[in-house]
Amino acid sequence: MNRLATLAAIMLLACSVSFAQGESTVRRTSGSTALLFTLNGLSNLGGGNFMGGFGINHFLSNDVALRAGLGFGMNSETSGTGTSEQKNSTTTINLAPGIRFNLANNNNVAMYVGGQVMFGTSSTSTTVGGTDAGSTSSTNIGVGAFAGAEWFPWNNVSLGLEYGLGFSTSSSSAKNAQGVESDGPTTTSINLGISNVQFLLALYFN
Repeated sequence: MNRLATLAAIMLLACSVSFAQGESTVRRTSGSTALLFTLNGLSNLGGGNFMGGFGINHFLSNDVALRAGLGFGMNSETSGTGTSEQKNSTTTINLAPGIRFNLANNNNVAMYVGGQVMFGTSSTSTTVGGTDAGSTSSTNIGVGAFAGAEWFPWNNVSLGLEYGLGFSTSSSSAKNAQGVESDGPTTTSINLGISNVQFLLALYFN
């Protein structure tokens, strides 16, 4: 929460002083392209889960951009030893294409809104003592909207603060050690709240 307040204060300060600067650093014209990275707080540059942690933003025309987020994750957990050793291996893939519309800008801050669709898959396999003990898989589909502000300290670098909300549905299935499959529950969720605020770093390369 303190990190969120700090970044918000920085961006408000940028808005207040930007009119005093002569040359605009905002990238909003047709052909401008950036790599996007979500930030886990101001002191951690690791990729987060929003938009998969990595993405690209390309302006098709002035103030209108297509963007897409991509995420890929692998995780392995092991407990026990010998014949009782249990290992869970999880693979996750996320894709989130969307469109962005700039609403207003001054010399170094752009305000925008947009929408996106989200697709995700996750699979977990379990072994016990080196023997297959079953697996689970899930598929997630959703739609969302976002609004944010992008501050350009330099022409090719920006820091952003973005709030998103979304609706998603998820289905799952499981397979036991004998290979028998069964369907899991289908769930729906609406994502709101402060946890949906994201920090973004954008690197423009043309």
